[in-house]
Amino acid sequence: MAIIPLRQTVIITPVGGFDPDYNEPIPGVPYAVKCRFSEGVKLVRNQHGAEVASVGTFIFDKLPDISLSDTFTYTNELLAETTYTPIAISVKRALNGKPLITEVDV
Repeated sequence: MAIIPLRQTVIITPVGGFDPDYNEPIPGVPYAVKCRFSEGVKLVRNQHGAEVASVGTFIFDKLPDISLSDTFTYTNELLAETTYTPIAISVKRALNGKPLITEVDV
């Protein structure tokens, strides 16, 4: 059971590989994951250490298999579909070291 209620769902499309001719990512098989999405602009550091603006945060239970090259497709309550790419991934752990939640800034 999750620490916080996860009543929303996001479709995650991982990278299935790369095109050998053009070295462009090939989308993998999409799958749905329960989450909580919180809109709000904040400054975060990306994988290169630069400060960038995040428009929202996805919160997942424990430690899902998510990478910075994945694509998130989220449909809100008004049925507006938006596609996001992760900027930063952070794992919040308990005192014993087990992952409690994963936050993904997009």
